[in-house]
Amino acid sequence: MAQDNSHPLDAAYALYRRGRYDEALAEIARAQTGRPENADTLYLESVCLHGAGRINEALERCKRLGQVFNDPRVPSLQARIGVELPPEAYAVPQKRPLNWRRPLKWALALGLAALLLSLLPFAADRLGDGAGRLWTKPLEPGLLPPMSAAPPSAPAGSPSTAAGLAWLEQWAAQDLPDWQKSAKVTAPRVCLAKLALDRDVREVNAYLQAQVPNNESGSTWQLGPLGRVGDYDFTEATLTTLLYLFGEDPERLYPETVEHVVNVLLIEEGGKPRVKVPGSFGLVPDTENHHLMTEGSRYLKNQWLFTHGTPEPRYNNQTNGLERWLADYLQEMIDEGVYEFNSRPYLGFTVQALLNLEAFPQSGEITTRARYLLDIINYQYALGSLDLRRFPPFRRQMRHAGDTALNSDEHTEVMRVWTSPPAGAEFDFTSLAGNGSQAIIAELCPYRPPDDVLSWILEKRSDYFVLFGRGPRATPELYSGGPGYLLSAGGVHRGKRSLIVARPISLMLSDGATDLSGCFHIRGAGAWQDWNNTGVHRHFACGNGPVHIPEDYVPEARAGRWAVFKPEAVPNLSIAVYSDDAFGLLALFPGETLFPQSLLEELQAVNSDPEALHREFRWPDGRFVGYDTNAPKGVWVIESVDGAPVDRACDAWPHVSGAPPLISFDRRR
Repeated sequence: MAQDNSHPLDAAYALYRRGRYDEALAEIARAQTGRPENADTLYLESVCLHGAGRINEALERCKRLGQVFNDPRVPSLQARIGVELPPEAYAVPQKRPLNWRRPLKWALALGLAALLLSLLPFAADRLGDGAGRLWTKPLEPGLLPPMSAAPPSAPAGSPSTAAGLAWLEQWAAQDLPDWQKSAKVTAPRVCLAKLALDRDVREVNAYLQAQVPNNESGSTWQLGPLGRVGDYDFTEATLTTLLYLFGEDPERLYPETVEHVVNVLLIEEGGKPRVKVPGSFGLVPDTENHHLMTEGSRYLKNQWLFTHGTPEPRYNNQTNGLERWLADYLQEMIDEGVYEFNSRPYLGFTVQALLNLEAFPQSGEITTRARYLLDIINYQYALGSLDLRRFPPFRRQMRHAGDTALNSDEHTEVMRVWTSPPAGAEFDFTSLAGNGSQAIIAELCPYRPPDDVLSWILEKRSDYFVLFGRGPRATPELYSGGPGYLLSAGGVHRGKRSLIVARPISLMLSDGATDLSGCFHIRGAGAWQDWNNTGVHRHFACGNGPVHIPEDYVPEARAGRWAVFKPEAVPNLSIAVYSDDAFGLLALFPGETLFPQSLLEELQAVNSDPEALHREFRWPDGRFVGYDTNAPKGVWVIESVDGAPVDRACDAWPHVSGAPPLISFDRRR
């Protein structure tokens, strides 16, 4: 047989020469099946593709012919195709050096992902423990007194009250402490008190000039192996007070000390507020008191710099955005209510920050809103306290749930200053409770509560019943008060994240008791986390637990589970108590003229069924109140009054409702 010397591409060439380009390309594909790529194949494919009008594909084969095989036919083939490319298009590609950046980036990304996954348990726990504003919304004002049109408070800086002077003396008598250990509260206050009394001025200036910030501002944040120590804004708030009270007095605060305080010790500046907890990856809102102290200090440092020779745009609060943000934040607090209401201890620091913002900004909008918030807070204190004692529910900190003192909270501390006789007058210094850390700020700042508010703090002139709404998933406050007495609802805990502590329903009398044990009170069934102690109405309270009766009180009349008391401290008041293991009630009879035994018999007559009494109480004059002491959280225990249903949706209550006394926030002095 003759040997076949034909080339594999002969048939394809024959088809190409006859102009049958598509058939030629199909033959090339068949002939090259299982064979390695070669220069002749690429060349023939390119001319066939050109003939078929597939120019881009022809050009691609031409480029590959030059790059892979460096074939000398490339220039003539390029001329045939009619597209001229630069020589580098046909150059044999050089092997690129290994790029370590990409695998390094991947390694870092994977490492970061692994780290974040390892932190998830810590993050989940901490996010659940966040304490910033949550679930809030604007409330209707209801009967809330309107904002006062009073002018700004006059500058202070020197002692004006006997209580304030006593506290300043105690603080000024202390040695200057170790700044690194005491900068949060003690150290700046010792400096403030000494300067206010013109004591150890040289030593205080030298001491301040030697200090540096010991932490960062904002909440302390611990997240597994990561974390940062905060709370320096506590320091900044007091240093801001010191700067504005004495910064223009070079005999007390030397110019070089002023420069050091402003440029070194006050660390927040510029127009961007920090809303989230530092170190929380922008996930957790910081708390109300930290917002006020941090951003108030930032605002006032900017103002100082801008008005004292550094008029840079970043310090102009009117144009850098900070004034607008701060004014809106204060308005949000007005509309939604103070979030950390009655807080132990944070309400004191909220008040401190507001005192700075009421006293020192040049913006009337800022000072007016800060003053209105202070007026509201103090109005609520006036109607929720008796003789500078109180026992309200509160938000934060839950570690104070077991505290039973009636007169040691930070708000009462500043109230002792604001209600004190003037400096030089006779004063019972033994009445001072607390450590005075907030009292000296209240003493030196110019703000004073409205006249009506002060009057109601000092004396309950008539009976009233008031409800304070606190918004969604919070607890309302309810008070029935009058001359010599105050019934306080203990509120309701709304879950761990609510941070709210429910307390016993309490009846305080003007008898000088300073602990809950000296008061009539109803704890409720189970632990405080289980209570719904909102069962208070005018002259009436009830709960699903027995009534605690103070040891010093002996009933004037008793029968079965009923008892009637006539407190010596409030001789025109009769107190009726019914108590069993699962239920208790307190009914008050101001101005009652019946003998205790007669009153007791009338109460028994109209409330003869013990089982019905667990649902409804009848007054001897025919009035009655219905209740469910096991009502779910968020629902008012009181169901009806004289047969008329009441609004039990506590979360939607306005700021103020009920029948409060007429109180104005205007100043008459």
